[in-house]
Amino acid sequence: MKKIVIYCCFISCFVFVANAQRQDTIVNNKRLNNTYGLRVGIDLNKLITTATNKNYKGFEINGDYRLTKKWYLVGELGNENRTLREDAINSNTKGSFIRVGADFNAHKNLIGMRNLIFTGFRYGFSTFDQRLNSFTIIQQDSFFENPERSSNLATDGLTAHWVEFVAGVKTEVLNNIFLGFSVSARRLVAEQTPNGFDNFFIPGFGRTNDASEFAAGFSYFVSYYLPLYKKKKRKDQKEIKEKAEIKS
Repeated sequence: MKKIVIYCCFISCFVFVANAQRQDTIVNNKRLNNTYGLRVGIDLNKLITTATNKNYKGFEINGDYRLTKKWYLVGELGNENRTLREDAINSNTKGSFIRVGADFNAHKNLIGMRNLIFTGFRYGFSTFDQRLNSFTIIQQDSFFENPERSSNLATDGLTAHWVEFVAGVKTEVLNNIFLGFSVSARRLVAEQTPNGFDNFFIPGFGRTNDASEFAAGFSYFVSYYLPLYKKKKRKDQKEIKEKAEIKS
């Protein structure tokens, strides 16, 4: 089931990119999209993982607001509850997160199209609880099996901060309905660690690694665009002058 979901995501990604490239081959009918509004959506990747993985529960809503011709203000917030079951540890992390930033649209749309091929940046903040359920002290040369030891170590109210670089695609598949995906590279800036052990997972950031402060993310989402107003295109001064001469 997981492999099918992954394959579907990648196939959709290639379709989006191919569609965007096809649009760029026609250069005679380009225009400025003058609609400004708010786009709100949900992360399908987290919903699918929640339905297929009993050790994970999470959701994320996202939105962007068009500021200028190319720049969009972006906000993302959500909640995650993940249990890690590995050879040496069994831990649980739950908490909320928020990411804010901006996206730049590098795509030139055709008449009537509002697709995006974007890059952007985010600042992320998370508050969460970390619990160590059990752990195993692994001894390589031991004749006996390494016993699992229960634990009641837990720390609430932890926080973490990070920055990330994002790239992705948003394609309008129906009127005002968009499908899209994004990938991100994240770098942890600061974190509070629980008493007696380290963070194993940070909501909104992902799996932590003692050897690196970097992580990667993937989002596959559907969103609805609510047009609020239109900006009139400024007339060229030469065109205004020519019209004035004709009238005279």
